[in-house]
Amino acid sequence: MGKFYRDRVWLFAVAGSLVATTAAFAQDANQQNANPEQTSNQTKETLLDAVVVTGGRSPQQVSETAHTIYVVKSEDIQAQARAGKSLQEILGETIPSFDPASAGARTSYGQNLRGRSALVLIDGVSMNSARSLSRQFDSIDPFNIERVEVLSGATSIYGGNATGGIINIITKKGKDAKPGLHAETTVGVGGGFAGHKDFDRNGGAAVTYNGENWDGRFSISGNKTGAFYDGSGTMLIPDITQTSTAFNERLDLMGSFGVQIDDNRRLELSGQYFDSKQQSDYGLYYGRNFAALTKPSLFETRDGYTSDFNPKTQRSMFNVTYTDDDVLGQKLLLQGSYRREELQFNPFPSGSYFAGSSQNTDYYSVKAAFVAEPTDRLKITYGLDADKDSFSSHQNVFDMALAARTGGLNFQTLGITGLYPKIDVSTVAGFAEAAYEATDRLTLNGGVRYQFVNTEVSDFVGAAQQVAILQGTAKSAQAIPGGEANYDSALFNAGAVYELTPVQQVYANFSQGFELPDPAKYYGVGTYKLANGQYALLNSVNVNDSALQAIKTNSFEVGYRLDDGTYNLETAAYYSTSDRSISLNRTTLAIDVLNQDRRVYGMEGKAGVKLDNGFDVGVLGQWVKTEVKGPNGWQNGSIATASVSKAGGYVGWADDALSLKFSGQHIFGLSDADGFNIDGYTVFDLTGAYTFKSTETTVNFGIQNLFDADYTTIWGSRAQALYGALADKSVFDYKGRGRTFGISVTKVF
Repeated sequence: MGKFYRDRVWLFAVAGSLVATTAAFAQDANQQNANPEQTSNQTKETLLDAVVVTGGRSPQQVSETAHTIYVVKSEDIQAQARAGKSLQEILGETIPSFDPASAGARTSYGQNLRGRSALVLIDGVSMNSARSLSRQFDSIDPFNIERVEVLSGATSIYGGNATGGIINIITKKGKDAKPGLHAETTVGVGGGFAGHKDFDRNGGAAVTYNGENWDGRFSISGNKTGAFYDGSGTMLIPDITQTSTAFNERLDLMGSFGVQIDDNRRLELSGQYFDSKQQSDYGLYYGRNFAALTKPSLFETRDGYTSDFNPKTQRSMFNVTYTDDDVLGQKLLLQGSYRREELQFNPFPSGSYFAGSSQNTDYYSVKAAFVAEPTDRLKITYGLDADKDSFSSHQNVFDMALAARTGGLNFQTLGITGLYPKIDVSTVAGFAEAAYEATDRLTLNGGVRYQFVNTEVSDFVGAAQQVAILQGTAKSAQAIPGGEANYDSALFNAGAVYELTPVQQVYANFSQGFELPDPAKYYGVGTYKLANGQYALLNSVNVNDSALQAIKTNSFEVGYRLDDGTYNLETAAYYSTSDRSISLNRTTLAIDVLNQDRRVYGMEGKAGVKLDNGFDVGVLGQWVKTEVKGPNGWQNGSIATASVSKAGGYVGWADDALSLKFSGQHIFGLSDADGFNIDGYTVFDLTGAYTFKSTETTVNFGIQNLFDADYTTIWGSRAQALYGALADKSVFDYKGRGRTFGISVTKVF
């Protein structure tokens, strides 16, 4: 009962703060309306005037969109990143509708927007793949981020995999810098002083030039982490599922070059090489001959781990954009991109063998859009998108005798076999959207997207059967047949924005989105019978018998926003529904698509006020509910994918040189119909910076998990629900990192 009431106190406190702040905002806005000149001066720097590209396919002001949009600025990202936070953590604490991050986790699995999956972009290039690999944020060093634009809720204009919204990471470019040649360097250290291996370091350097006709930026940045310890001072259990960022090295090389051909035309090229890999001397000890699998008390974290196959994320990306402001009286936007991605995971027990997964993606994309303004009140954006996602995978199968003898502390590759079928997903889509100023206060938005998708799946011999052939217990096996599946979908959106005053608006929106369930975990699954060394295929999940179809989502929202430079508030209520659900088999880890209704609904809000003497305070939160319809009515969705509610706030102070910020976040507990739980917890942080203006040098510092809370992360709870049938749940009880300190120095030249 105590936990029940504590959670409700948190929720009502945040709700009360939002209501009280809303009333104050409305009163203040009315007072400002009595002095139009004063109002005009105060609104010049508000977020309502911010120009974003994520709400549509062309630049527009936040005030023109019928969506809930947040912009996280570079200075906020840098201040927290240089004090030791990851990008996932920063966004989880800044965006009300984005789930909290699990400290130290590499994966973002289940970290949703408004309870559904998000499409993550870097400069408009998708980081999502045909396989839901959930490493979209293991993709860029915060040093290279100019801002992050977040659109909450489904959007039809961007197509698939955006049922929860869009997170667009905008990188730093030369065109955004001050004129001339500049340089920036940063170096920092961190750790929790729990042992000599509890030591992190990071650094970065960039050169930027912004001239009259051309501009460019080149940067190199990265970090190296040590051991992670929980709040009790115990080294964290190695994440054998999706891996962590302990004992990790990250390198991020980025470059961009832009040419202003003339007043109307611009060409821009950019590229990135990203390498994030784990090399740990500590591993999970399974006991001699894997005795811990039957006697879990033998599981422990031990030194002396070696493997010829280690977790990593390696990505190369190239992007070219061309804009022309006058093509037959319209603006032309062209973009072409390529992304190559290689992912490796930790050695993992798969029935009778241990294997390490390696999964590769080649992604090609072309986008073209025209922006026309037939009248002063009407703006139309239309165009075509095309992309291809080619996925392949294999697994390193390890010497079981050596692994058993060392209790899983030594993995050496015995051979390489296939893991999933090869899958090619090709998409062609056309879209159009319009914004019409019906009156001086009312703007109407609407759009449509028609998308055609072709999925090709290769013939595939079952993964376990390939391993048996490798180990010599079988000679051959029948292949599960591949094939092609086509589907199309028409998506619509419509919305309206009404300006109550120059600094506050209300809006409503309906939009459709869709997601394609992970084809690699669906196809290529079969039942075999072994006879005379031959595996005969009895039945299978294949394209011809049960082709996957997209799951369409209908999303509704109503919202209110205000920003006058002193007070700011954005709040929205939302509801989304789909007629099918995705279920994961806890034993085989394959997925199934159920004809089961799923709905997500909730409220989100974010409010802040700038006070006298350099103080500012803010609160944010989300209450969210995920339900599926069972035989007995609506019931809680699985904690493996359902979002958690949260509440947070901060108090900040700053003068010309020094800034301080004390912040906290409470995660509410969650349970599902299968008896799994996410336990609630609260974490506080303290960050700050001191700037020496004469030398353009800033010292950033921070203490994460200030009160050394000992808790299981959201991913730790999800992992127990997902993988608990394969080993004792204690193996997947991934704790949050305890109190850690960080300090860095940044110098601008």
